[in-house]
Amino acid sequence: MLVVDKGRGVGGRLATRRIGDGVFDHGAQFFTSAEPEFDTEVATWVDAGVAAQWFDTRLEPDGSLVTDGHPRWRGTNGMSGIAKHLAASLDVRTGCRLVSLAVDNGAWTAVDSDDGVIRAESIVVTAPVPQTLALFDAGAVGLDANDRRDLDAVDYHPCIAVLALLDGPSGLPTPGALRPAGEPLDWVADNQMKGISPVPALTVHAGTATSRALWDASDDVVVEQLLAAVPGLASGPIAGGVQVQRWLYARPVECRPEAARLLFGLPAAVLAGDAFGGARVPGAAASGNAAAALLL
Repeated sequence: MLVVDKGRGVGGRLATRRIGDGVFDHGAQFFTSAEPEFDTEVATWVDAGVAAQWFDTRLEPDGSLVTDGHPRWRGTNGMSGIAKHLAASLDVRTGCRLVSLAVDNGAWTAVDSDDGVIRAESIVVTAPVPQTLALFDAGAVGLDANDRRDLDAVDYHPCIAVLALLDGPSGLPTPGALRPAGEPLDWVADNQMKGISPVPALTVHAGTATSRALWDASDDVVVEQLLAAVPGLASGPIAGGVQVQRWLYARPVECRPEAARLLFGLPAAVLAGDAFGGARVPGAAASGNAAAALLL
C-alpha cells in the first residue's frame, strides 16, 4: 500500500508547526472519544506516548468550565505526532502533489506534478471533495450521475488561523483555551499551557464569517484584527514570530450520511474523510475504518 500526501509531512489537519522555539497546533486542536472502537485506538496512542489528556471540561463562551466527564486529548508533542505514529510502518510519499486520476485498462493511473505515474488496482481518496473531483475531471473520469450529483453538493467552511509567538504569558485562563460565543473568533489556545510548546505560542482561529471576510486581506491586517479580538490577551506578538494559515476546506458545511463512499461503475475507488465521517478526529477514524471495510 502506498500513501501519497502533497504536504511536507503527514497528518493533514492534524497539523503542528514550529516558529522559532514555539510549537503550534494550527489545525485540529484536540479530540474526544465516545465510541468503544475509537477508545481502544486512543488507548494505543496513549500507551505509545503520542497522546495525552489536555483537559476534561466543556469550555463555555464566558470562560467558565463545566465538568462533563469527557477527556479532551492532545498530541503529546503536537497533533501531527499522532499521524506520524500511524504512518511509521507505511510506505508514504510526502511532497507529492497529484494532478490527475484516470482509469486505464481496468486500473487507476495517478499522475503527479513531476509527471511521475503511479498505477493501482484500487484507491482511497481523502482529499477535500472539490479537490478530488478536480483530479477525476483532469483524468476524464466519467462518474456515475448519482455520485456526481451528491459530491458536487458538498461544500466547506473556510478558516483563517493566526500563529503568534508572544513576548510573555498569554493571560488565557486554565486550561489555556477559549471558545468565544461568536464572530470574529472561533477558538483561541495557548500552546505552552497546552503542554506542547516551551514558550508562549498562541493559536487563533477566526470564525467562518470573519474568515470569508478577511480571506483576501493582507496577513498584517488579519493578524492585527484577530489578535485584537482575543479577550484579555496579556502579551503581544514577537517581531518575525507570526504566521497566517488559510484553511480553504476547514470543515464541511454538511456531512454526507455515509462514512465512506464506494464509487459506482469504476475500478475500486472509495472516498473518505471529513465530508463523510465528520470534521473531527473520531470521524476521520470512523471514515477510514469504513473505507477499509468497503475495499475488503
